[in-house]
Amino acid sequence: MIRLERTVHHEGSKKHEDHEEHFVQILSTKSLRVLRYSSCLRDRPSLEVRFSELRLTLVVWFGAITVAAAGRPEATASGIADVNGTHLYYQTMGRGRPVVLVHGGLVDSRQWDDQMGPLARQFRAVRYDLRGYGRSAAPTGPFSPIEDLRALVDFLKIERATIVGLSLGGMAAADFALEYPDRTDRLVLVGTGLRGDTQPPDEKSLNAYRVGGREGADRYFDAFLQADLLAGVRNRPAARERMRLMMTDNFKALAYLAPGTLLSDIRAPTLVMIGSLDSPILWHIADTIASKVPGARKVTIEGASHHPPVETPQEFNRALLKFLR
Repeated sequence: MIRLERTVHHEGSKKHEDHEEHFVQILSTKSLRVLRYSSCLRDRPSLEVRFSELRLTLVVWFGAITVAAAGRPEATASGIADVNGTHLYYQTMGRGRPVVLVHGGLVDSRQWDDQMGPLARQFRAVRYDLRGYGRSAAPTGPFSPIEDLRALVDFLKIERATIVGLSLGGMAAADFALEYPDRTDRLVLVGTGLRGDTQPPDEKSLNAYRVGGREGADRYFDAFLQADLLAGVRNRPAARERMRLMMTDNFKALAYLAPGTLLSDIRAPTLVMIGSLDSPILWHIADTIASKVPGARKVTIEGASHHPPVETPQEFNRALLKFLR
């Protein structure tokens, strides 16, 4: 209930010290359906009620509520999707055109912590853990990440979406766009690999895998810090700690990675993003994709290496939202 105090004009003798209280009661918490106006008077003098002031107060009040609600993302939903013979952890936030985020092969969906909120203000943001990563089930045999993604968007009743993939996730996103072009609105590839790429692998990354195989996850991360893929987190303690947690948690998933082949041209509007400090191998792949995908745009994220969403989230979000608008 809102109390509105107004000036009252009384007729007759000044001996009356009557006063007035006006109340507006909102009978519905969700919308202004009924207003009840009542006056509490003694001796019932005639009144001049300033209805214009009352209307102005209500307009301002409801305008403030509308603005606040418009800037607040819709509540988050998360769960386990039983799809394609596995269990995939997912999270959704916001409403609007769907944007599905696919994480890289060293981490899990926590990679997108700084993107979900900004995206949810305009879009329906979706992130999930790939099979074998994070809170999703481990593989029990051969599987297709493309069909996992297709089954998840079916589960969430998404007909068409923008797919944003980083590294391994970019490979899955590109393959999804090729396999399901009618269900791909736009495509964003961030530091992505390329199936069938024949460049020699990065020696420092290979050494980190070898160290991990011999000495475990913690030493694997320490060795990986020497590679170009993590150059952007060396001098960013918070980002480095996030990467350490995700990479050691998901070290087991490295055994599930398998090669494949990229088949044909991508037709969806495509943005290729690459960190300025990322591996030369991935820079070559970014240039190749940008030159061969019709109409593709390429954006460099300055000061970032292989995980711009974690290392430089504001710059990454700015480029992503500009492309999606």
